[in-house]
This record gives sequence, C-alpha cells and structure tokens, in this order.
Amino acid sequence: MRIDLKPLSIMIDDADIAEWLQICLLLSLVRNCFFRLNQGLPADETSYENAAILLYCLRWPLMVDPQGQGLRWIKNRYTDKLILVRYKSKGYLDRLEMAISRGDTLLLECIDEQLDAILDPIISRNLIRKGTAIKLGDKEIIYHPNFRLIMQTRLANPHFRPEIQAQTTLINFSTTRDGLEAQLLAEIVAVERPDLEKSKFEVTKQQNEYKINLKKLEDSLLARLATAEGNFIQNIELVVTLERTVNTALEIEQKKLEAEKFSEQIDRTRELYRPTAIRACIIYFIMNDLAKIHPMYQFSLKAFRSVFLKAIDRAEQNEDLRVRIENLIDAITFASYSYIIRGLFEEHKLIFTVQLLLQILTEKREIDLLELDLLLRNPQEIHSGSPIEFLNDKAWGSIKALSLVPIFHGLDRDIETSNKRWKKYVESEAPELEKPPVENTKHFFFR
Repeated sequence: MRIDLKPLSIMIDDADIAEWLQICLLLSLVRNCFFRLNQGLPADETSYENAAILLYCLRWPLMVDPQGQGLRWIKNRYTDKLILVRYKSKGYLDRLEMAISRGDTLLLECIDEQLDAILDPIISRNLIRKGTAIKLGDKEIIYHPNFRLIMQTRLANPHFRPEIQAQTTLINFSTTRDGLEAQLLAEIVAVERPDLEKSKFEVTKQQNEYKINLKKLEDSLLARLATAEGNFIQNIELVVTLERTVNTALEIEQKKLEAEKFSEQIDRTRELYRPTAIRACIIYFIMNDLAKIHPMYQFSLKAFRSVFLKAIDRAEQNEDLRVRIENLIDAITFASYSYIIRGLFEEHKLIFTVQLLLQILTEKREIDLLELDLLLRNPQEIHSGSPIEFLNDKAWGSIKALSLVPIFHGLDRDIETSNKRWKKYVESEAPELEKPPVENTKHFFFR
C-alpha cells in the first residue's frame, strides 16, 4: 500500500464532503448564525473519515461521542427523517418496533456499556422467516429492509462486550485537536472580524456548490454517453449537449479556482488569530484529562465554549492587532484557569497548574523535551555507590544520569571536587533561592 494513499478518497469524493458541509452551512444560516460551522461536521480529516464510515458501513454504527459532535451532525443530516430515541426512556422499545416496521432511520442515543439482551437480535440482525421478520422480546415484527439503526454513547472510554464490538462498527467521534482548533478559530474570528467570517462563509458556500455542480455535470455527461444509441458523433443534439456541458464545467472550474484564491487571502488573515485557538485547545484537553485523576472532574465542551466566548468579550481592546491577540490569549487563559481550578480538590490544583505551564512552554518551544523527561521521570544511572556523604545512592544515581545530558555535562565531577560548597547549598533552608555553587549556571536550567 502506498504511503500517500487515502482510503477516504476511495469511499467518498470532494462533492460528498461539500454536500455535508453545505447542510451545516444552510442550517447555520437559518439560525442567523452564518459564521459558525460547529453546528455540523467539524472540518478536519478525522471527522470526514468518521462520517464516511458511518454512512457506508455494513454493520450498525456505534458512535463514541462524548462531546455530542457526531450527534449534532446526524441530526443536521437526516433532519425530520430521523427518529431520535434515548436509551431506556419510557416507551423506547415501542418506538424502536415502529421504526423497524416502517423502515425508518433510528438514532438510539446515550446507551450504556451493558445493553439490554432484548436488543441482541436487532444488533446482530438475526432475521427469521427468510429475512422478512425479526424477534423483539416475545414479539415477531415485520422487518423493513430500509430500516437503519445508529447508536451513540456519551461515555469517553466505554468497554462494550466483545460480541457488541464484533457486531457493530465502532466510530470514535471524540473531539480532535485539529477539529476543535478550527471551531474555536471560527468562533473568535466571528467575534473579532464578523465581516471576514461572513466572507469565509460565502466563499465556502460557493466552493461547495461548485464541487457539487461539477459532480452532477460529470455524472450527467457519463449517463448521456452510456445511453447514447448508434454513432453518437452523428447525434447533433447529443453533441450540442456535450459541448454545452463541457463549457459549463470549464466556467465552474474557473470560478472554483478564483474562489480558492480568495479563500487563501481570507485564511491568511484568519491565521493571525490562531494562537488564541491553540491556547484554548491546550487548556481544554488538559481539562478533559482531569477525569483520569478523579472521575468527578467532568467538564462539557459547551460550558468551556461559553467561558471562551465570555473571555473574548472581556479582553482589553487595542488597535494594535498583536497586542490585542496577546490580550485575548491572557484573558482566555485566566478565565479558563479560574473556571477549572474552582472545581478541583486542593491536592489536584498544583497538578493542573504544572500541566498547563508545561504544555504552554512546550507549545512555545521554550522547553527542551529531553530535559522535561528528566524532570518528570528522574532516571538513575547504575553506579557502585555514592562518594558524597550528604547524598544517598538514589540521589547520586540521578545526578549521574543528569550528567549524561550535554547541558548538565560535568555536574557530577563538580559536586565531587566542591562537595563542601554543595553540602552547604543542599542543606540550606531554601536552596531554590540561593545562588548555585558553580560558575557555569547553565547546569541549573530548571532552577
């Protein structure tokens, strides 16, 4: 298999993706919210792949969707044709039975890890009577061939039974960094430069229409050629139609190229605001991982977005764009930090603060990853024993490992030759405030 091969291009083309995004654009326009694309499918490669798998998979799709982004896209795509049923809600089996009989598309949302055994024949498609009926509990109901079941869970890391995983197509719709970054960038540009985001909306809409129309013209052209009888060169009507179709396709292609150039100009201006979206993404994913420390720490993307937008409104205004962006970053960081820290136990506040600091420094490339690894893991080098009386074997092993790093090279020899000064430094009340007893202070990068 080629390295540059994209399986997504085999399943769908640009016109399909354009149609999905067009649905999102039209729905957002109806809601007087022309600048927000997050009402539908997030504009990143992973989301496109998830959507393609969901539409074309042979087994019933099961979405892992903790933030509800997949759910929103499904609702926007199917609109009134979708039957929405919450798992274990009152009368949900009756509505499921009706959907199976009528051939509707049913979305079963918020399912648990342990599904009712009554659903097993439906999930496994255990049909009876030559594929015309299915058992739902004690009932035998007519099975319509157009029936489609979509399941969704809000659990971030569910553990389903092996048979459920084998009988369904698991699709992870969890928020990705690229997808969330694109959404937050659209949010902030919509607030700061609504004219720019409106232009972006119009251009995106035009590009989607051009892709869809090109696909329709190509399909129409192939259909006419396939159904042409005899020598189609002598068929004047067909030749005229083909010529008109080709000319129209060339015009659309030219307009598409012009729209792409204009879109690139808009994107260059939008990119100036990307650092704010990156900072918000860093904070969100650290916040989202706090559940690994304690299961009580559950934060929603909707609430975080609300804090994000309020921070934008409260940021200090400035005509200088660079200063304004710095103010936005500071406001978003402070507002998000205050929102998160008030819900944490005292013992976990320092963990969150350090995580936030390290991630920000890493993103700015102001910290060396090797040195960060040394700080977090505290590796130890094998040795015969500590030659320094005030350092135990474990501490000396750490110093020996540290000395292998170029920036700390020679630290072990310096401690051995100047052990009195180092003893005084180590045994002081606040060594972190004292001046290191070494001429080359680069050894104290983490001080």
